[in-house]
Order: sequence, then C-alpha cells, then structure tokens
Amino acid sequence: MKHILLTIFLIFGLTQTLFAQQIALNSQYLFNNMLVNPGATGTKEYIPVQLNFRKQWTNFPGSPTTQFLSCDSKLADNFGIGGIIYNDVGGPSRRTGVNINAAYHLQIDAKKDHLLSFGLGVSLTQHIMDMSVLTTYLPDDPAVLNGYNNQMVPDANFGIIYTFKNNLYVGLSSYNLSQSKRDLYAFNNRLANPLARNYYFTSGYKFTLGQLWNLKAATLIQAIEAGAVQWDLTSIVEYKDSYWLGLSYRLNDALAVLCGAQIGPLKFGYSYDFSLSEIGEYSAGSHEVFIEFQIGNKNAENNRVPWLKRNRIYTPSNE
Repeated sequence: MKHILLTIFLIFGLTQTLFAQQIALNSQYLFNNMLVNPGATGTKEYIPVQLNFRKQWTNFPGSPTTQFLSCDSKLADNFGIGGIIYNDVGGPSRRTGVNINAAYHLQIDAKKDHLLSFGLGVSLTQHIMDMSVLTTYLPDDPAVLNGYNNQMVPDANFGIIYTFKNNLYVGLSSYNLSQSKRDLYAFNNRLANPLARNYYFTSGYKFTLGQLWNLKAATLIQAIEAGAVQWDLTSIVEYKDSYWLGLSYRLNDALAVLCGAQIGPLKFGYSYDFSLSEIGEYSAGSHEVFIEFQIGNKNAENNRVPWLKRNRIYTPSNE
C-alpha cells in the first residue's frame, strides 16, 4: 500500500511539474515574500540573503526535495532588484533555474506609511527527466524512449504588493505569464504542453501585544489556471522581535509547527509538517529550514543575545 501511495503522489507531483510548474511548497513563506511575488523585491531597508531547504515526506525514496537561494536589494528609494536560484527534485524529474526580478516602489503619502510596489520577473528553468529510473510495462514504450529529458524554458512573472508601516501587506502575483510550451515526446506530431498560469494571493498583519510581544498572521492562496487551489493560513507569536513560535495550516494537506530566532544579522527558522492526507500514515513528515543573513540591517544590534552584548570588546577612540 505504501508503494502504491508513493507512486500516486509522485505521479501527481510529476504532473504538476510538467503542466503547471507551480512554485514548490514553502511553509515559511511569510519570511520571504519575494518567493511568490516579484513586487516584494527590494522593499526592505537591508539586503537579505536567504538559503532555504525543504525535504518532503522523509520516509519515501524519491520524495520532493527543494532548495532556494534568494537575495534582493533596494537600489534607490523607488527601485529594487533581486534574484532567486532554485532546485526542485521529485522522483525522476528535476527543475533547476533562476529568477531575476525588478520592482518599482511608489510612495503613496508624504509620511511614507503607504507603499505600493510593482514587480516584473523573468525566469529560465532547466527541466530534466531521468529516464533511467522509469519502469514501464512496455519495454519499447515511445513515451519513455523518445521523451525529451533536458529542456530550457523561459517565462515571465508579475506581481503587485501594498504595505502599510511594515505592519500590513496585501499582494497579488501571476507566474508563467507567457505560458511557454514544451515538447514532451518526439513523435511525428509533437505534443506541445503550455505551462498553466499560477496566481498567488498573499496577505499578513502584525498585531502589537504590549512592548515585548507581537502576533503575526498571514495567508497564502495559490491557484492554478487549470483548476487546483491551495490555501495556507499561518500565525506566529513573536517575542522581542527575536524569537517566534507558530502554527500553519494547509487546507486538507498538512499542519506545520514553526519556530525560529534572530541573533544580530543572522535569522534562522525551522518548520515541521504533519501530513493530514492519507500519505501521513506512511510519511515521517516534512522538514524545512532557512538561514538568512541581513546585510546593513541597522536594527540587528538590538537583537543580540545578552551574553554577546556583555562580552563585546570595545576599542578606545583615538581622541
């Protein structure tokens, strides 16, 4: 039964890769909006460099594994630029690529409380199919023997996001705008498979609970033009803007526990997903971890742990 379920889920994942090219699952999406919205590029006052690793369904061989490396920066008050390098492997398929984003930030009011950002991204993805791991009932199956196992696919993305005092954000984005086509089989009449457009809605709000505590709530809705919809709802409690613990629910799929901390310019987080679907009976869950280094974050000094503050070495000034 375990192998049957694994086959079904891997086929489903492969289908998503071939036709939808959906952004890989990420339970800690609220810590990096640029992953799902190019409009969020360069909206921070520092340069975040984030590395993210996720292992899905840890008990299953060939289960999805994803890595992201992202970085973005504000070039001027009104412009931002950034990029994402990603690698997504599941069963016989692999997607490796890069996104380059640029964003324009429009200050709506004189106090600079309201910010409206527009972002455009271009991507180039290499799709690889390892035919050697596929087993068929027909040894001469042309779908396997004649399949294209290495293709480069360009595409474009667009997003818009509104933020208010860094406490509220609402965003909408779309990926696979050009619906690039891929030829999967080398038949006389090739089957052209356009990538379905993906739409993402994000929102979040920070509630201040006194001087030391915050409550952050966020949601992510992913919709594929072909019809599939995925909804995430996340809430975390934050202490001194430095430590957090929370829960995330993915509709009919998983419940995740999140935790993390920020020490100076270094920020790291971990999440563990409990599967709520049938595969949960056989899976040991999913693990996800990210590490972020913040270049030029002037507020990072306030997040130093007490013993680091006490043991700092001060150099006398040359007065």
